[in-house]
Amino acid sequence: MFLKSKKTATDISSRKSASRALLRGLAGVLFLLIAGSANVAACDMSTFVQSEFAERCQLLLDLCEKTDLVRSLHHPDIKIHSGALSREWVRFFLAHGNHASIPPTLAFIGSDSWSDAMQETGQAISRLINTGIDKADFNRLNYRIQLLKEPQRIEKLHQVFKSRREFIEKSSKTDHDVLAGSDSDRRKTWIDQALLITGTAIDEQLVNDAELQHKLRTDVDAHIETFKRIMEQETAGTDREVIEILFNSLQQEINLDMSFWEALFFYSTR
Repeated sequence: MFLKSKKTATDISSRKSASRALLRGLAGVLFLLIAGSANVAACDMSTFVQSEFAERCQLLLDLCEKTDLVRSLHHPDIKIHSGALSREWVRFFLAHGNHASIPPTLAFIGSDSWSDAMQETGQAISRLINTGIDKADFNRLNYRIQLLKEPQRIEKLHQVFKSRREFIEKSSKTDHDVLAGSDSDRRKTWIDQALLITGTAIDEQLVNDAELQHKLRTDVDAHIETFKRIMEQETAGTDREVIEILFNSLQQEINLDMSFWEALFFYSTR
């Protein structure tokens, strides 16, 4: 009897395992079919409506806010809200996650920049759902999604960033016609074109975001102070090569800071 029972149990277990394997296989096929159909639909942007896309972005913002709030309050409904956010982000990503399905109003964004932005947004949402994120990262996430609702703000800064890069490329040449005048004049022109003009344009887009605006102004003020000290050393007679080394270091720091803003506004990958 014992052996017969054992054989029966084994047969039952085998049948259950086979059934589970079949279900998993069917589930996998269904997922691929659903994802495939979603991607096919995502490629057709002929029926795109910006106002509807903006509403979708706003829904993401609302779900991020709720998830962050209930997590900070240790609310028992955290799984409900995080689940809703997770599902909505998956739907959003399936619809617009690659550059082939980018909204027409944002088509001026490069494919690498869009891919980087979608990946970063997805990672931030994942951390928000699983562990929570700090205030700075949450603010950046919200701002990124908010910008998608207002493509004209992104495009305006793209023009500024493009002009900045063109200036830097020209100024890197040893052609004095590009930056006429003394060494001091050329350095002042570089700070004006590569830091102040760009910084002012970014600041105008951050009027409703006090934290990001504070970060920008703090960084710009620090660079200006460093530049003033370099100029003071030059006036005091410090060796020209030392001044060049100090200024080159400042240029690198400014360019590094600007890469943060370029990435935030979908202009470049890090």
